[in-house]
Amino acid sequence: MSQEGIEDYLSVTCTQGEVDRQVGKNGVGDPSGGNIGGTLHQMNGVDVLAQFMETTCDTYLLYGEEDFNVDKLVNLTYIFQKLAAVKDQREWVIASGAHTTLVKLLAARNSNVLLGAVLALTSLAESTECREKISELSIVESLMMILHEYDLLSKRLAAELLRLLCSESDVKKQVKIYDGVPTLLSLLHSDHLKLLRSVVWILVQICEDPEISFEIRTWGGIKQLLHILKGEQYLVSDRSSIGSLSSANAAGRLRHHYLSEDLSPREIQENTLSLQAACCAALTELVLNDTTAYHVVQENGVYIIGKLILPSKQNDCIRSKASSLQCYAFRALRFIFSMERNRDVFKRFFPPDLFEMFIDIGHYIRDINCYEELVSKLNALPEDELKQIADNIEGINQNKSPTKFIGNYAILDHLGSGAFGSVYKVRKRSGQILFAMKEINLHNPAFGKDKKDRDNNAENIVSELSIIKEQLCHPNIVRYYRTFLENDNLYVVMELIEGAPLGEHFKSLKEKKQYFIEERLWNIFIQYFNNKISLDLILHPGVILESISSADLSSLIQDVQN
Repeated sequence: MSQEGIEDYLSVTCTQGEVDRQVGKNGVGDPSGGNIGGTLHQMNGVDVLAQFMETTCDTYLLYGEEDFNVDKLVNLTYIFQKLAAVKDQREWVIASGAHTTLVKLLAARNSNVLLGAVLALTSLAESTECREKISELSIVESLMMILHEYDLLSKRLAAELLRLLCSESDVKKQVKIYDGVPTLLSLLHSDHLKLLRSVVWILVQICEDPEISFEIRTWGGIKQLLHILKGEQYLVSDRSSIGSLSSANAAGRLRHHYLSEDLSPREIQENTLSLQAACCAALTELVLNDTTAYHVVQENGVYIIGKLILPSKQNDCIRSKASSLQCYAFRALRFIFSMERNRDVFKRFFPPDLFEMFIDIGHYIRDINCYEELVSKLNALPEDELKQIADNIEGINQNKSPTKFIGNYAILDHLGSGAFGSVYKVRKRSGQILFAMKEINLHNPAFGKDKKDRDNNAENIVSELSIIKEQLCHPNIVRYYRTFLENDNLYVVMELIEGAPLGEHFKSLKEKKQYFIEERLWNIFIQYFNNKISLDLILHPGVILESISSADLSSLIQDVQN
């Protein structure tokens, strides 16, 4: 088949209906649509089509939009989408080099040409081998541009293509290079279920990179994912498939359809369950970082995710999706539990036998099937036990109305106790900033034998803390804000310090089979060194070293200790 023959062919099949008649609506070479795909392959027609599309693409991108070129490109992208819809034919498309031209067409200014290219690439990306070939091209920059600047439909289709491609390491690296995280997180404000689900699954795949995980947390991604899990916003969706979208695009009627449809309550619920499962999967990957795990706890994440493990009455047709969400929620909670400092909160709402099963799964187990028995056990519990678990989960809700106030402060949580009293997490009645408040019982013998001694000692403490508050301000020293007396107790309001002991972090790394990177070790050493040695010594020019060996370091530490 010659290029002239292809051009004549396209001049005849310039409408979507004629293309469908020639190639079959279910894919070129599909039994219901004849065997034209195989015939094209035998006649070297796929290669000729690819060459013709490349020539037309270059002319279009160089000289601008001409109606005839646009029509040809729309039909060509449609034909290649139909070819790629059949698994065995995708290798023909890749071998012809058509995927390279399709990636170039992501820069098209005509929306139908652009969407035709995205749809064809999405069909190709369903196969692992094709994904590998596509990922070798510079595709992510174009997709990020679409996700950042284009209309909702273009964003939705580009996000689905990127979701498929993100299984490739090269694509993940490109997302990082082109600062994709802020753009992806901005899309979490959308109200379209399919767009949200694609974006969340992209985050699941890229957040295994520690730098990206940190960036997601820094840009507020944890809050956004937890907000979606609450299920409070109204979401829209559609029933479209890649094939139906491609047919509508070729027919020139895509802009009037497939943006949103009135789905049945069952369909909406099914899509919502899938989206929430994706959010749980993203949080599971993110909480591998101890700081992020603690951040999830601080953002009321245990309560929000915990509500998702509870069984609900579902239709038989979506019960499997509901059970799947329970598994994803249990896995996210189990990963959070794996960090030692988060464990106390879980003891408050699991009954002993369920808690034992929960523990026995083990730390950082990704296999979702390992959580099915736990879900089955929970769902089989009597109604009264399920209600008790639900009440226990409500009990850890950090946003519930405080039941106790001291002075002008609401008591949120008990952080610990010592020889002189207890420490609570608090916030002001009219504020959101969290503080630590130490409660000291003045009847402790250490404050004196009688009321006069206790009052004098209390006044001295208040006076000293006032001086510290006014004169001492250093990033490595806890800040004091105020002191007051109430009911024979002295209260000291101070800065709430979040974090974990270094030893606990070592234990967490061991459980995850991870290692400290050298850069972090040096950072901790420098912090320790600056605390142990006066600035006059450590910063003197005579002790600044360009490089240091382990022997030099050992000798220097011994000198300092002596």
